[in-house]
Amino acid sequence: MICGKKRILLLLLSAGSVVPQVHGGIPAAFADIGYGARAMAMGGAYVALASDPYALLWNPACLPDVKGWQASFMHARQFGLIPYTWAGIARGTDSGHGAGLAALSSGDDALRETTLLAAYGYRQGKTGRFRGVSAGLTVKLRLSTFGNNADGGENRITGSAAGFGLDFGMRWKPAPAWAFGLLLRDFWNRVQYENETLNRDYGEAVPAALIAGTAFMPGDNLVFVLDLDKSLYRDVKTRMAAGFEWFLFKTFFLRAGWSQHLKSDPMRKWNCGVGIQHFRGRFGVRFDFAYQAYFLASTPRVSVSLWF
Repeated sequence: MICGKKRILLLLLSAGSVVPQVHGGIPAAFADIGYGARAMAMGGAYVALASDPYALLWNPACLPDVKGWQASFMHARQFGLIPYTWAGIARGTDSGHGAGLAALSSGDDALRETTLLAAYGYRQGKTGRFRGVSAGLTVKLRLSTFGNNADGGENRITGSAAGFGLDFGMRWKPAPAWAFGLLLRDFWNRVQYENETLNRDYGEAVPAALIAGTAFMPGDNLVFVLDLDKSLYRDVKTRMAAGFEWFLFKTFFLRAGWSQHLKSDPMRKWNCGVGIQHFRGRFGVRFDFAYQAYFLASTPRVSVSLWF
C-alpha cells in the first residue's frame, strides 16, 4: 500500500464525483480540488470571472483581463490531510493578449504530484463579428512519484509518472455587466506511469471536464456567479456551483457560495470567505481566505495576490 486507508478515502473523495483508478495504482490521480481562495469562497464558480493567474486552471480565455502583472500564491490542506501549494504569475495587456506560468504541488512521499502550467489567451477587439470574445489554451506538464514513504511497508507500490494535458477555454462578454465562460478541461491528455514494483509501464488519461459559467455584475461592488460542470461520463454526476462577492469600501470583500451534484445524493458543500486588499499606485496586495464546509471534513484555503 502506498498509504493508509484514511488517506486513500480522502483522496477518493477529493476527486469529487469521479475517481479514476490508474494502472499505476494511484487513485484520484491529479484530482482538481479547486484553487484560489477567492474562487472557492464563491463555491468554485469561476469560469467566467477568472481575471487573475488562477485563470491558467479556471479558464485561460480570461487571461487578457488580468490587470498588468499579477502573482498569486495559495496553500490548502484538503480535508486537513493532503497539502496543496500553488504559485502563478500572469500578465494581461490592453491590446487583448494575456499569458501566464504556474506550478502546483500536492502530497508527500507517499504520493507527490507536480503540475507545471503555461497558458495564453487572446481577446477580440471592440469591433468586428467576434467583438467581446476571447479564447485561450493551457498546456500542462504532469509529474508524479509514489511509494517513497518509509512507513509504507514492503508491499507498497513505488514508481513515477509523467504526462501532459491541454485545456481550451472561451469567454464572451456581450455587455460590461455580463460574462459567459466555457472550459474544456483536459480535452487531450495522457499520463504514463512506471510501476517499479510490478516492473510495468501503463498509460492513463485524466478524465476530461466540460464547464460552462456566467458572471453578472449589477454594480461595481457586487458580482454573482454560476457554473455548471456537465458530466461527460455515465458514472460521473453533473455538478452546479453558485456564489457572490460583495466589495466594501474598496478594501474588503465578503464572499459566499455552495456547490452540489444534480443527483439524488447532492454531496452539498457550503463555502464562505473574506478578502482584504490595499493599493499604492500600481502596486497592490490582497489576502484572501476561504472555508469549505463538508460532512467529511472542512477545508480552509489561504491565498495572497500581488500586483506590480
